[in-house]
Amino acid sequence: MEKPKRVDKRPIRIAVVGSRGIPGNYGGFETFAERLGLGLVKRGHLVNVYCPATSSTTDERDYRGIKRTVVPNIPLKSLDKLSGSVLSCLHASFSECDVILFLGVAPAIFAWIPRLAGKKLVVNIDGLEWKRRKWGRFGSWYLKFSECLGALFCHEIIADSMVLKEYVKNEYEKDAVYIAYGADPGAAEDDGVLDKLGLKKNEYFLQVCRLEPENNSDLVIREYGLLETDLPLVIVGDAPYSDSYKNRLKEMADKRVMFMGAVYGRDYDALRSNAFCYIHAHEVGGTNPSLLEALAAGNCVAVLDVPYNLEVIDNAGLSFSRESGSLARILRCLLADPAAMMELRQKAVERIESYYSWDKIINAYEQLFINLGQ
Repeated sequence: MEKPKRVDKRPIRIAVVGSRGIPGNYGGFETFAERLGLGLVKRGHLVNVYCPATSSTTDERDYRGIKRTVVPNIPLKSLDKLSGSVLSCLHASFSECDVILFLGVAPAIFAWIPRLAGKKLVVNIDGLEWKRRKWGRFGSWYLKFSECLGALFCHEIIADSMVLKEYVKNEYEKDAVYIAYGADPGAAEDDGVLDKLGLKKNEYFLQVCRLEPENNSDLVIREYGLLETDLPLVIVGDAPYSDSYKNRLKEMADKRVMFMGAVYGRDYDALRSNAFCYIHAHEVGGTNPSLLEALAAGNCVAVLDVPYNLEVIDNAGLSFSRESGSLARILRCLLADPAAMMELRQKAVERIESYYSWDKIINAYEQLFINLGQ
């Protein structure tokens, strides 16, 4: 592993706004805030992650060297991020931080506040959030408007895929910095987790996602229903505001489909490391964390054929379309050809080692922050 290079004369003070807080227990941004923060602290920098009170799992003000600033927020779908973001921005504006990193475009609508206070600002736009089908007309408008303000007021824009980098260039005539998401190569030991969940190694299909329309669990369930197999389909994930969609999924599913809800820690590591095939049907976003984690664990992966997913897998996975029978055909082929599956598993790990290691990702963020903060 390449050793971190220290090229700065003093530690950079970085504030992170836009996650649900650390330690991570919700999704990709929370894991990212934790991994990036720990990596930067190890390199001698000072990191402060803003943690909305309603999603905070601890009252501790320090997490493994990362400062936790808990901010009050309103526990309503339309106001939780909005209220937490504005208070985080106000607090960060009067703090000693050199750089503020916005995770996602939602908090960037308030970027003008710390910009007026003289802070250096970076936004990771995390895909085209405003295109998600779960948002109504106002929600989509708000996120698009916030994206525009982020592009206007932030000194740097981070795109975690080359597709997003091209989007930023075409939409805002700005050169985004390409820095992907990271993953750690290696599979986790079972340690009895599968037995506890009623599963067997390499004998289940796996999808990991928030249960929201743009992640297409309905498509996956439909295609899986076309298979004659005893291997169950395990769906890991939840969504706090999508009850109607979750109910529809359960109505579609046959008895072979297992809804696990949100799973974290050792249980999640074991699930993603021992699947027969990982199915990734996300249609919105850049470099998706769960897809990288599946590749890193040496999974054979099948992805929906949108540009973001195809960029990540390159030749280390298979792709399917929305066409009826497309995914089912791929899964039948995998069931019939173990040799092809083993080759894809090896390519998956090689793909992560070459392009998506955490060490490379953290080094890139560190250099960006140093350039801004000096």
